[in-house]
Amino acid sequence: MTREFHKMRRYWNRIFELDCESSIWVEENELGKDKVIFYKNKCYFVKIPQKINKKITLRLRGLGKTRGGKTGNLLLHVWLNKGEDIRKDLWLSETSARCGTNKILLIGVKKITMVIPPNSYNGLTIRLRGLGVESSFDNRAPFLANNKKKGNALVKLLVYPDRITPNYSSFENLSTDNMVLEGWVYRKIDEVLLKIGEPSFFVKPIQAHVVADLFNERGWRAIFQALVEHLNLAHLNIQLTSSDSIPNPGICQITVHTPNNIPVTCHYLITINEQFLDNPFSIAAILAHELCHVVYSEKIDGTPKLAGMWIKSEKATLEEERTVDLLVFMFKIGEFQLRVARDKRLTLGYFNQEIFERIQVIVSRRLYSF
Repeated sequence: MTREFHKMRRYWNRIFELDCESSIWVEENELGKDKVIFYKNKCYFVKIPQKINKKITLRLRGLGKTRGGKTGNLLLHVWLNKGEDIRKDLWLSETSARCGTNKILLIGVKKITMVIPPNSYNGLTIRLRGLGVESSFDNRAPFLANNKKKGNALVKLLVYPDRITPNYSSFENLSTDNMVLEGWVYRKIDEVLLKIGEPSFFVKPIQAHVVADLFNERGWRAIFQALVEHLNLAHLNIQLTSSDSIPNPGICQITVHTPNNIPVTCHYLITINEQFLDNPFSIAAILAHELCHVVYSEKIDGTPKLAGMWIKSEKATLEEERTVDLLVFMFKIGEFQLRVARDKRLTLGYFNQEIFERIQVIVSRRLYSF
């Protein structure tokens, strides 16, 4: 009953009130200028405000209805035909920024080619006109004969070093604990080579610019596909998802199908923490680690994968995590661990930063390079 009453009240108010309403669209180039409007077969000059956030209502006195010796006003709703800006990041190397280049960037579902001028720098924002989105207006907005305007894409350049050099000091300068860890690294490299075979590591490193370009052009899932192919895991059932609620940067969950209590196939689910999805090198570092868990499960781990039997001690878990970290470097994708640590002072792994730096050098000396 109350709703119907208010509905009827608004109806009678529209009939008997003296004020009238009208709506117009304006373009950005009309802001702050006089605009001619036509109302009741007459034209009027209206000063459009300098700033409008989607819509503003102007009261034009004396242009409403006249009744009983009183005249109302015209409430002119002025709608700004302007889209909304979006923000994107574009990753490129120092050389590309210094010399200038063309880069492909995914904006929405569209790929565009950006021209990066020479002497660009980290943090520079380039405005791409008309590549934003349309503003959302409520159903009170009048019909717009022309197309709604789109905003701009504001692309921020994020410049990274072309190469990074590991910090490798003399062995005598290490602490006793780090000396022990380095000895473990040398022994474990030999064990892994015996288990997997040295030819498995005859791979070319994935370069930083490849990961950055994949992220720019196709998004973070493209990095996952490149790493799966690099590690020769495409034949396995590996699913990928993201979450904002996991406690770690990434998680690898293994599901074993065991008909008649006999392990048959493994399914892997890798989850990456969403807080790291804005940086291609964080993505590569996390996914490299989690995918090397798959390598460990398939080629190194001898633990029976039967329901109720797959429980590891804390010591065995630490041994696995460190072996997985080592695998990342042996497959020549450990550079991203170092980049993340340099940029965010965050070590995504189970060694301290000094040992990570040394592993990069040890592995490059021990294995064939291309």
